[in-house]
Amino acid sequence: MFVMTESAGEFLCAVLDRAQAPQEAAIRFELEGDALVSKLDKPRPGDAAFDHDGRKVLVMDERVSQLLSGSKLELEPTAEGAKLVLMH
Repeated sequence: MFVMTESAGEFLCAVLDRAQAPQEAAIRFELEGDALVSKLDKPRPGDAAFDHDGRKVLVMDERVSQLLSGSKLELEPTAEGAKLVLMH
């Protein structure tokens, strides 16, 4: 099962706020070739969706959800600021 930490949810919520994204928009994880990329998108039927403070902040289709099963999305501090990290 994929897990998103509280701090990762806060971070994604802040990203959506800074982008002035509509309330129904979320960050979508999707595959482009062998790379996992993120983009702004709306949830679709069959998506796995992750909420923070009542807002959907992350969505992914079934294929990506299966690929990330057993992973955890965390926030990691760096010298340049915090960044999201997928832990397997």
